[in-house]
Amino acid sequence: MHEDVLSVSQLTRQIKALLEDRFIDIWVSGEVVGCKAHSSGHLYFTLKDDAARINGVVFRNQVRSLEIPHAEFRDGAQVVCHGRLDVYPPHGAYKLLVDQVRLEGLGSLLQRIEELKRKLADEGLFDPGRKRPLPFLPRVVGIVTSPTSAAIQDMLRILGERFPCHIRLYPAQVQGQTAVDDIVAGIHTLDADPDVDVIIVGRGGGAFEDLLPFSDERVVRTLAACVKPTVSAVGHEVDFPLSDLAADVRAPTPTAAAQLVVPDRQELLRLLAGSRETLDRLGRRLLDQHAIRLADLADLLGSACDQDLLERTSRAASLATSLAASHPAQHLQAVSQRAALARAGLDSAMDALLATASQRLARNAALLGDLGPQQHLARGYALVRTPAGRVVTSPADVAAGDPLTITVREGTLHATVTG
Repeated sequence: MHEDVLSVSQLTRQIKALLEDRFIDIWVSGEVVGCKAHSSGHLYFTLKDDAARINGVVFRNQVRSLEIPHAEFRDGAQVVCHGRLDVYPPHGAYKLLVDQVRLEGLGSLLQRIEELKRKLADEGLFDPGRKRPLPFLPRVVGIVTSPTSAAIQDMLRILGERFPCHIRLYPAQVQGQTAVDDIVAGIHTLDADPDVDVIIVGRGGGAFEDLLPFSDERVVRTLAACVKPTVSAVGHEVDFPLSDLAADVRAPTPTAAAQLVVPDRQELLRLLAGSRETLDRLGRRLLDQHAIRLADLADLLGSACDQDLLERTSRAASLATSLAASHPAQHLQAVSQRAALARAGLDSAMDALLATASQRLARNAALLGDLGPQQHLARGYALVRTPAGRVVTSPADVAAGDPLTITVREGTLHATVTG
């Protein structure tokens, strides 16, 4: 009997042809183990289940086009791989050449969320240019969350501590089958309320599945379409649902959301006190500038009067000299009359000039009085000085036990610093 004997190479070639022709378009599920990125850019791994395992590879040009994030393709991941079988004759081994990968179970949810994220991003729903600033001091803050959660208690406490305001709470289920409908209805209701200035949508932390309503397409689109500014405050700092991308502002926690929507009252008071001090300094500086300007005007007025008087006196002396030089008897009377008229005109002009100067001086004196410290004293302010006459502008200028002189409208008081 003749036996058909095959060499190892012949057998391997037949196996290669059989397997590669048969398994050219297959999907295989399993757990990833031994995942390693080679320096060449290829990704090597083993896919296993409870009873068997198969080696696999994703070539460099395919790694870049995988539908799942590279970080999600790691040891322990439950995946479904698409590809074909490849037989390597020198080792007599076969492996799976992979061109597509998707996550199973929780991974498939992540993949669907990632696909929705790309879809909405392509529509422009997450563009930074669409984001609106939050109002500086809202009168009414709308909140969509569970009325029995710790999150609402934290937000109410923070809002009360920082800057108390009115709250409109829309009680909503934030997980479970009715959560999406409740959240969408709450956003619509508060957005239509004319009194509401800003809307917080959120909940405390939880399992991945518990936070899924905040990545639902209806919730995300409703947030993006809001007229009122919105804040997404879901979970803890590590949680990042799609509502965070659609809202105008993302808060890492509900507590942080309350801190974002209202300012700190104490900080505002400190800023107000600082502004008041600055205004006082500017007022004193302006008063000093006006006083200096008024003094300059008075000096200019005095100099002008002196110069004018000097010129007129010089002219009168010149006229008198000319009159004495031309003293014909026949013209003496006429000249005397003209001299008398000139002197009368000079006196009249001098009187008019002095009257005008006096009026200007009186107006400037009245202006100086209006700008002077007496006007402030009349309104109840006081001027505090040390016995040496130095004005006290800060508590740091004196010490306990120092004597003080306090000038008020009706007189002067003497006091001692007690603290």
